[in-house]
Amino acid sequence: MRVLITCPRAPVTVEWIRLFSNAGHEVLLVDSLNFPIAKYYKNTKYIKVSPPRLAFEQYKKKMMELINHVDWVIPNCEDLFYLSRVRDSMQTDTFFFMPQSDLLFELHHKFNFFKRLNEHVQAPKTKLLTSKEHIVLEEKSILKPVYSRFGRSVIREITQKNIEKIEISESYPWVQQERIVGEAVCNYALILNGELLAHVAYRPMYLLNGAAATYFEPYVDERLEKFITKFAKDTNYTGQVAFDFIDDGKALYVLECNPRATSGLHLLSAGLSFERNTFTYTKEAGSSAYRVGTTLYSLFGVKALLNGEFKRLHQDHQRAKDVLEGVPMYGQALSMFGMLQRAVMYRKEITSASTFDIEFDG
Repeated sequence: MRVLITCPRAPVTVEWIRLFSNAGHEVLLVDSLNFPIAKYYKNTKYIKVSPPRLAFEQYKKKMMELINHVDWVIPNCEDLFYLSRVRDSMQTDTFFFMPQSDLLFELHHKFNFFKRLNEHVQAPKTKLLTSKEHIVLEEKSILKPVYSRFGRSVIREITQKNIEKIEISESYPWVQQERIVGEAVCNYALILNGELLAHVAYRPMYLLNGAAATYFEPYVDERLEKFITKFAKDTNYTGQVAFDFIDDGKALYVLECNPRATSGLHLLSAGLSFERNTFTYTKEAGSSAYRVGTTLYSLFGVKALLNGEFKRLHQDHQRAKDVLEGVPMYGQALSMFGMLQRAVMYRKEITSASTFDIEFDG
């Protein structure tokens, strides 16, 4: 079988490569970057395509050509919103491990996805904004666009000054949401035709720009198992899906849904296998924490030293598995160089530079 995996800029792609290679399948990678990190992992072929957000027609033409020569497609990042348009415009027997387009776009919307929740979790009070005039200046709420990621564009202190430059309209809506104080929790699942195949919950730690985690600690909560099992059945979902929560000590509040890959895949990888065109998962006891390369030292080392917390950081580093194991150091260095180059060239923060060419903002 030939498997096409998109967005190898995401470290989770390494897990997909291992999974399908171990099952004896051929893996092809596609992305629009010169140095996506998973490109340097073994047993893969890399094909560069046009960036879907910036040159959709060229992207579409190349992807249609590739899709007709593979058996499975595994999308990982927000490129799947563009890929869904490609899928809907062609007739093919290729299997896409992703939901149908209507559900996909509904779940990506930070207001519309609430209708897909069930009784095992709570939703913070949230209202849809199509004009700045609808904003209420109050301390116990936040503002964010209905399409955003990495906590980017979130306004946590709603003042007249802080909302001066934002644009809100019917074509670019925002939400105003009750601020929930508590512990951040994430989950991630693999689902096929409404059947939950594998699921994990984790605590995101060592956050880049206060949002993108570089360290993942396993977490167990029965409410999450019940929620995701019912969600899978109710939506007849297929693909990868993840949710972000806040646990205030009394209830689990859902903040947003990511109908795509997240770092939770790393925590499933040791017990995951692919046989007879489906995934099987054997839950492991004492699951390990995972980290992204040496980011704890490079991104948080100085701060930990200044705060007298370096011993704890070192201990966390030592007990966690490296998600980039098997990717040579020169490949990791080239990938980081490519991201820094984009950040400078386009004058963006590194989190923005890493995804702006594949993001879907409605």
